[in-house]
Amino acid sequence: MNLGTSWWIENYFLKIRELREKYGIRYVPMIHDVISLMTPEHCAQRLVEEFCQWFSTLIFEVDGAVTNSHWSALDIRHHAARLLPGLNLPVYPVALNGDMRSYLSAHAGSASEGLQHILPPKTDFVLCVGTLESRKDHLLLFRAWEALLEKYDTDRVPTLICLGKPGWLFEEGAEFLRSRPLLSSKIMLISSISDSALQTLYRECLFTLANSFYEGWGLPVTESLSYGTLPLVSCSTSLTEAGGRAAVFSRASDKDDLVSKLEMLIFDEDKRLELRAQARATAVIRDWRLVAQEFIDHIMKIEASAGARQADLLCAPIGRVIHFGKSDALSPSLDLAMANLLRDGLNWHRLEDWGCWTAPGAAIIRLPLPEEAVGQDLMLFLRLRGTAVDTTVNLQCSLDGKAISEGVQRLIGEGTRHSIALRLRPAASNLVLSIDSAAGSSLGPGDRDVGIGVTHLLLCRADDLRARQDFMMRFPELQERLQREQGMVVEELEIPLQRD
Repeated sequence: MNLGTSWWIENYFLKIRELREKYGIRYVPMIHDVISLMTPEHCAQRLVEEFCQWFSTLIFEVDGAVTNSHWSALDIRHHAARLLPGLNLPVYPVALNGDMRSYLSAHAGSASEGLQHILPPKTDFVLCVGTLESRKDHLLLFRAWEALLEKYDTDRVPTLICLGKPGWLFEEGAEFLRSRPLLSSKIMLISSISDSALQTLYRECLFTLANSFYEGWGLPVTESLSYGTLPLVSCSTSLTEAGGRAAVFSRASDKDDLVSKLEMLIFDEDKRLELRAQARATAVIRDWRLVAQEFIDHIMKIEASAGARQADLLCAPIGRVIHFGKSDALSPSLDLAMANLLRDGLNWHRLEDWGCWTAPGAAIIRLPLPEEAVGQDLMLFLRLRGTAVDTTVNLQCSLDGKAISEGVQRLIGEGTRHSIALRLRPAASNLVLSIDSAAGSSLGPGDRDVGIGVTHLLLCRADDLRARQDFMMRFPELQERLQREQGMVVEELEIPLQRD
């Protein structure tokens, strides 16, 4: 069970697969959200690229998953089914409505710490907790506060405290404040405070705000309700679940509706106190041990399914070039997953933009074939990258774990790109290619020991001239040879595959 995130960990799924094969583990990640898929415009591009590649692989490697809201569960299943139509991935939502008050109290310092270093005494304020980034839509809050200042005397408008570290794409909001001195005087941006001060903020604010475009759950809403403080929440995504019946909701991205709700809560004290009392009576906040137990209960129900899913549904693409590196694609796809799914074992280094280094020794590429390709004449194109020294590699094919061809040795020159084509007719679907670079070499002092670089692979029917042409035209060195030699520019080797 992975309670954190794993999309950034090198070769994560190769390691999970190794553990599954050795120990029969079931793998159940906590998928906090799919924000990168749903609102990529609010995320760094590299994060979106890495997340898409991770999610594309995930659907083959998990036995089930847990997430933190029904909304997130629906989005996860939706994107999984787009990749594998008909797939009903087991995803269980577990609400993170734990008592944040008990958590913060356990980590707080002096109980006497107050707001003396933040606000003057008896200053009314509204609290918004969350990273300062475009996805949280602070800009709408700033525009709403500007509307209040245009309509009411300055001293009647409470201070808005935005508590959170600077994040992605907040420049527009920051510039909006910078160009409006009066508005800036009524809005405070605070990057960090102690847990004691945070508790004081929750207890003494008029109410809290949560205005994100998209959330996996919405812990600031839970924190607010834990302290009996009324939250005003945007009616979007899982924030509706975090607020439940206790929150006051405004229409998403609707400044006029937001201003109307702010006016009610700021200037109608009786109504605010009435709604706060209702929130305290209806909020569903539970002990964190109950949250943990629900996690465990769901996990124990999940049966092993990843191995069967791979056996039934995973096939090496026929006729499409596979890049053995990171991708710049901004949406999930099966082809995007292949760099992770076809590499097997732990003798691989991390994916890089250009491709992937093998480690010294034998690196394995598994090529599960679709049924219609078994017994057919196929071509396997492989493009390799040389290291800082000349390297001899040995290529060998196998079926059912048994080598069924003699090894093909080739010298890959220092820093060169080398392409080779193997012609074969596999008699079974579980084709495996081993790339053995023996002792390999070092990339330099303090760097890695590597075998050889693998950049691209193409498996196609021998008579598929278009796929072969596509492979040739992708790479400058092959284009040059094609123009110069007017013939076959990739060495072809016949691999006689026989099955005992």
